[in-house]
Amino acid sequence: MISTRKLLFSTTVLAGIMSFSAPAFAQSAPAQEQEATQVEEIVVTGSRIRRDPTNSATPLIQVEREALLTTGQSTVIDYLATIPALSNSVVPSDTTGGNLNDGGLSLPNLRSLGSGRTLTLVDGRRHVGAAQGSLAVDIDSIPRLLIQNIEIVTGGASSVYGADAVSGVLNFVLRKDFEGLEIDANYGQINQNGEANNRVSALAGINLFDDRLNLYAHAEWDRNEEIKTLDVDWLRDGWLLLGIDADPAATPFDGNTDAILFNNVRRLDRPRWGSTTLANSQPASPLNDPDVPFATCTSLTSPNCYAVDPTRTYWFDGTTARLANFGQRIGNTGTNRVFNIGGDGEPIANFGQESRVGESESQRYQVGSTFAITDNISLTGEYKFITEDTFDVSQPTFFSAFLSNTTYAANQTNVVRAVSQFDLRLDNAFLPSNLRDAILANVVQNYSAPTATQGSQPTTTTARPWAEHRMFGPQRTQDNTREVERFVVGLNGTHDRFLFVDNIAWDLSYVYGEARNENFERGVDVLRFALAADAVVDTAGVLGTPGAIVCRSRLIAASGGVAADRLRGGDLRDSAQGTLDLNQCVPLNIFGEGNQSAEALNYVDATISVSHVNEQEQILGAVSGQLWDFWGAGPIGVALGYEYRREYTEGLGRTRSTGDRLLFLNTGADFPGAEYETDELFAELAVPLFRDGWLGDYAELSGSYRYADYSTVGEQEVYGVNLVYRPIQEIAFKTSFNTSIRVPNLAENFSPFSQTFFNAVNDPCATANIIAQTNTEIRNNRIANCTALAAQQGLTFDFAGATATNVDDFNPIYGSGVAGVNGGNPFLQPEESESFTFSTVIEPSFIPNLSLILDYYEIEITNVIAAVSAQTAANNCVNGASLNSAACATIFRRDPTPGREFYIGAPAGDPIGGFIQGSVNYAALTTRGLDFTARYSYDFEEMNGWNLGRLDYSIGGLWLIEQEQFLNSNDPTDGTELSSGVFFPRVRFTSSLTYTPNSTWSVNWTVDWQTAQDIIDPRDFINNADSRPVDGLNTGNFARHDFTVRWNVRDDLSVRAGVVNAFDAEQSRYLGTATTSNFDPWGTRFFIGLNYRPF
Repeated sequence: MISTRKLLFSTTVLAGIMSFSAPAFAQSAPAQEQEATQVEEIVVTGSRIRRDPTNSATPLIQVEREALLTTGQSTVIDYLATIPALSNSVVPSDTTGGNLNDGGLSLPNLRSLGSGRTLTLVDGRRHVGAAQGSLAVDIDSIPRLLIQNIEIVTGGASSVYGADAVSGVLNFVLRKDFEGLEIDANYGQINQNGEANNRVSALAGINLFDDRLNLYAHAEWDRNEEIKTLDVDWLRDGWLLLGIDADPAATPFDGNTDAILFNNVRRLDRPRWGSTTLANSQPASPLNDPDVPFATCTSLTSPNCYAVDPTRTYWFDGTTARLANFGQRIGNTGTNRVFNIGGDGEPIANFGQESRVGESESQRYQVGSTFAITDNISLTGEYKFITEDTFDVSQPTFFSAFLSNTTYAANQTNVVRAVSQFDLRLDNAFLPSNLRDAILANVVQNYSAPTATQGSQPTTTTARPWAEHRMFGPQRTQDNTREVERFVVGLNGTHDRFLFVDNIAWDLSYVYGEARNENFERGVDVLRFALAADAVVDTAGVLGTPGAIVCRSRLIAASGGVAADRLRGGDLRDSAQGTLDLNQCVPLNIFGEGNQSAEALNYVDATISVSHVNEQEQILGAVSGQLWDFWGAGPIGVALGYEYRREYTEGLGRTRSTGDRLLFLNTGADFPGAEYETDELFAELAVPLFRDGWLGDYAELSGSYRYADYSTVGEQEVYGVNLVYRPIQEIAFKTSFNTSIRVPNLAENFSPFSQTFFNAVNDPCATANIIAQTNTEIRNNRIANCTALAAQQGLTFDFAGATATNVDDFNPIYGSGVAGVNGGNPFLQPEESESFTFSTVIEPSFIPNLSLILDYYEIEITNVIAAVSAQTAANNCVNGASLNSAACATIFRRDPTPGREFYIGAPAGDPIGGFIQGSVNYAALTTRGLDFTARYSYDFEEMNGWNLGRLDYSIGGLWLIEQEQFLNSNDPTDGTELSSGVFFPRVRFTSSLTYTPNSTWSVNWTVDWQTAQDIIDPRDFINNADSRPVDGLNTGNFARHDFTVRWNVRDDLSVRAGVVNAFDAEQSRYLGTATTSNFDPWGTRFFIGLNYRPF
């Protein structure tokens, strides 16, 4: 926990007043107009109590609308991710290719604590979440031209805003009472290769009835072109760190570098549509230099049999086969050395996803109105509809076909071993004759085991007429359609006084949001792929044409044989789907790229769909005002409110459209409707302590409290305490302490179950396991907790140990795996956090237009929801000082067999079984750091009378002191330090310099700079100092330079243009082929845009 000392410090004016910690405070903007591309930090209240913004206690960053419109970044989230506090937000490239059902999502992530721990609001109200059962908001569903500003609270704020504000809040404030027409358009490259983003936005508004009624309408079209792997120049270069020396375990440091960096790397083992390797064995290296380990080829499917080899690996040119060209072979370690420079093979970058950013097209519409019923009461309403289509390509399907004449006869259908493995015979019609002959004549050279000083030596030979054809097959794609609808209706008003309350403001609103998502996933029908690949020549013309190439299964069926169904059992003709598989079969040539007919590819093609809907309802009412001013420091501020919220989700899973097919795709059950409701009461109180007195200029103590009653987790309470002290006008100190919660979302609670098995059960309550436990504390805890657990069932065991005369110990014998389920955990409890901030703000009067801000923050989250295995859950249940109710609730000891009542298990046919494997509350996250901001503006005419315009400079960044996660369920105190690792630079800042010579032109130079980040743990390098070159230990410092020019052509028209990443900064080659988003992987690119307001 954050110590009591810090809580006391947060409410003590004088403690630490001279220590310049840092601001969770956001400074007022200088009087001069700021350059539009700059991130402005100003103080807004972050509270429902109206107060002088210079005296607000809430840490807050504000991003202005102009900054979002004039940036060269294609999305709002890409821009926000350049702010250090949001640097690990989920950008579209993060949800492309490797993920399911979330293509193109943009999710803010404050303090790198997870997007689910950042609360996103629109005008202070909730917004429906994007992913199934999640509350994380896709912020690119908020129309860019409608955004007035974004208020970012960078600390826990659940007592003011509600659950999920563990790391902070993003509040999107929309434009109000707009009148006229505004059109904004932008064309920008999103990759150095030329792929682009196109966006056109329009906003129209009109005032009627003497300005009592305002109506507005917004429309936006936005399109991103797809960025493929080989569209990115540094990925095309094919950089890879490869092993060249393996050390003995006893001497990990031998002075020879273990791995070095290569470029233009290719792989021969699994290209598009394959290479074929004959069975072989590789000689092992001496044990004192174990570059190549000892391995023997013993069976058809053994990986040890198919190391790529210049004399055994075949490449395909059209329909002919030849020995592969290995170019310059690189990488000396391992049995299967698959890498080379030049020659044949697949570019190394192609072994991952094909799409790095998916193709997307979005349309965003919103209409709204405000009607002044009276001078003090207004009725507001708005409706939004968003539709977004995304398409991306992940890693292709991949298969291994084992070629031999040993596993099935010529009059049988081929064997399907797994989703990606099947067998073929050597009479395959598409197998080149020279390759067939080589397989039939293949002999494997056997080798002796190596000794300490001598490698393997040739021994006997064995005939192995086997080969493996490894390939990437058809693509896997996702076509995702996402729709969002949101309705808001509200009443708000102000009153000068009611009873003893002054300056009253109130608001009452209802929000309904609905997010619908449908994902079509394309892959391969595995059984059809195997049947089509098993092609033979119909010599006799049984199927009509003598000499035609046909599917073996069809030829067998037409000849009166049994066409075995290797998936469902029996004959293919026994089921409707099997009959279709048989009758529609088209032979497929899998040997070499470009040899596949469109008809065959269409036959093996498979598509499934998954869909979900999230619904959200919110009723929010709040009133604020001012009470008495007892001692002349100012009136006491107060705010009270009520919130009702309902979250609902349901969906149709992939299994529904899969049917009884075996697909190279994902499966999943339907998600039955699930929901929770919450009723919440909240209050805030702000008490001015003094003003213009001998103690200083101003001080205020404020607090907030929220009570919530959830239908899932019951009653919850959070609170916050804040203090502002301004000793003189130029300096302010601000501190806060807040508790927050994150309630489990519906996906974490109620994801549908799918069956799994708990194999090799190591029961933590078994007496033998308790005795063997070397940790005395855990051993004693298990004795006590297992005794209590058994007592709940009326059972008694001697968990302390068996003796010769004592046979009442617990000695379970699990003969096979225990059935259970993977899925949500309805017994999860809320995550809990404590956050502490201390801020210093300096605006020296002797240096006009200068402001300095430091903001120290500390956040600790406990009871963190994280996934654990059944074994871990069983251990966690009894390892602690008392029974862990959350973990115990997922392990069921209800085997009905006499004598096994305390075994982990359940009655036969039980739909859940003996355990629920999923998430539990056990982990912890901590972070602390120092935000810093400095801004200065220099007006040449104001300062010295020169008509040279104005300079504006700002620098804002983060010094990350600590970012630690505690995910070891066996030892909750065992933390992993992330700071200084990739994605977690110790220091990151954005520097912005703007020169405005006159009212027509402005030029901006922005630098995004971050310190070097460790690629490997330095401690690992100390233990093995020859593991890699020294320059591969970290990424090196990174700096991206952006330049923007703005030209105000006339009062109603402005044009902007710029270059992003002007000097083509790239990520470290040692990071491999992953696109690491915080290093801007897209290279130098240009943009141009305009803003037009004809009236």
